Amino acid sequence: MAQGASGRIEQAHAPSPAWRWLIVACSMAALLWVVMARVLGPSDLWDQTQPKTVAYTTDIIVHGRWLLPRERGEYPATKPPLYNWLAALAVRWLGCASEVGHKLPSLAAMCLCWLAIVRLGRAVFGARGAGGELVGWLGGLAFAANYAIFKLGYLARPDMLLTLWLLLGWIAVTWLLIEAGDDGSLGATDAGSRPAARRRWLAAAFWLCVGLAGLTKGPAILPLLVYAVIAARLIGGRWRAINALYWWWGLPASLVVIGAWVWGVWRVDPGHLWNKLWMAEIAGRVTGTGTEGADGGPLELLTGAPNMVVYYLLRFLPWSVLSILAMAVLWRRDRAGGPRAWRGLGTAGAILHGSALFVVIVVALYTLSAGKRADYIAAAFGPGSILAAWWLVHGRPRLALRAPVLAPAAAALVLLALTLHNQWQPAAPCRDFAANIESFARQARQRLQAEPRPVAFWSTGSTHLQSLLGLNEPDGQDVTLELIDRGEPCWVVAGQKRQAPSTFEGWLPKHRDGVRVTAVLRSAMMPRAVGWREQVTLYLVEPAEAPTPPTD
Repeated sequence: MAQGASGRIEQAHAPSPAWRWLIVACSMAALLWVVMARVLGPSDLWDQTQPKTVAYTTDIIVHGRWLLPRERGEYPATKPPLYNWLAALAVRWLGCASEVGHKLPSLAAMCLCWLAIVRLGRAVFGARGAGGELVGWLGGLAFAANYAIFKLGYLARPDMLLTLWLLLGWIAVTWLLIEAGDDGSLGATDAGSRPAARRRWLAAAFWLCVGLAGLTKGPAILPLLVYAVIAARLIGGRWRAINALYWWWGLPASLVVIGAWVWGVWRVDPGHLWNKLWMAEIAGRVTGTGTEGADGGPLELLTGAPNMVVYYLLRFLPWSVLSILAMAVLWRRDRAGGPRAWRGLGTAGAILHGSALFVVIVVALYTLSAGKRADYIAAAFGPGSILAAWWLVHGRPRLALRAPVLAPAAAALVLLALTLHNQWQPAAPCRDFAANIESFARQARQRLQAEPRPVAFWSTGSTHLQSLLGLNEPDGQDVTLELIDRGEPCWVVAGQKRQAPSTFEGWLPKHRDGVRVTAVLRSAMMPRAVGWREQVTLYLVEPAEAPTPPTD
């Protein structure tokens, strides 16, 4: 009787078809808003260590170093190269100066994550009635309209691509364990019996995602593996449900894919593999030691313990609060000693339980590292979006049914604030900082293409300037002098800073005679940023006197 009354309440407040279509349209519009706001907004390629990522992609195109690309032709990559492989395909087509090309893997990954959430929500909750079909669309809305995805969805970094592999892997293993549970001994759901071939395909998809995640960001595969083991018991019903993943061939296959790249790096540069990739990037970040360790050292393991929970709450507002409310509703019991609420929801309950479990695992695992950044837990926002959307539809007071405009309005306010913040760019050293860099690069590129000559870089710093010029060469005094000593006219792109020697014109005469230096193009003056100089100049360097032609 209580269930019937609940159903009547849900039906009574179910949104009209017009409101349903509005929510569908708003979910699509939120994704489009993010894409347009970021693509048409000011460039941020100078920020968030993106110069390294675009340099690796440019190096692949210019020098063909697909296995271990380098920054400025010298410094080997500190991440696996899958992001750069995908970006290289786009940049070859759109050109090295294309910001969209360098960021296309992140942009595509964000859109695919949105699509996966919408499809999963509609497939699982759509048949439950009472607005259940809106869970997918509201989940997509929540995923697009938050700070973390707004930023990562158009950033030349591997985090958004990693989020895609972890989301797809989570969906595959959760669905696989739900279907394995239908065998009876592993816990019953309403999924129905499925052929073994379908399960093998789901297992293959899961292990493929593990391999791709490993090629994107190495040890970041850990949340998927930990989740698979724990979910075998909590969703599959028994620990032995892990056998449904065909781990005896799936795990070795994934490790072979990842290991092939590791072995290749060892062949190319064994010192880099050990000292940089392992000791600094992995062990150093986890323990808080080394060049990539946390500012507070190993003590950050304790002092920074609350950070990841705070990041989840703040970077995923307002949906983080709703997802936590959903967890509370799903975990409660109707009576003392009775089952948890999620167990009475069949397949939908298993998906929701898996969502909550994955959110907790992602946040908890990165809490165990001394190095903590908000971007690390982006994989929690997909399942978190599903939880938030379910609470809006089914959690009292069922806001999505009683006030359908509320969620779209909240999303619009979040996206408006994020768009204004993105346009303002408070972190930029000065107004039009990115535009000034792009303007100089565009004009310099035109001169270099009109008058092809060798190009050297002198004190330009760790920036994306070389990539915008379609180059990736060592930057330094010795390299510049070697090029000048050839006695041929050449271009020199030089940075200017306050410390002496402040300009290339003042430095070169002290080291070489008999050359003429002409400043061809100067950038606007810009305050110093990390790795950047106050001004950049394109010089033409040529012999002071033309050589006398040989006589008979």
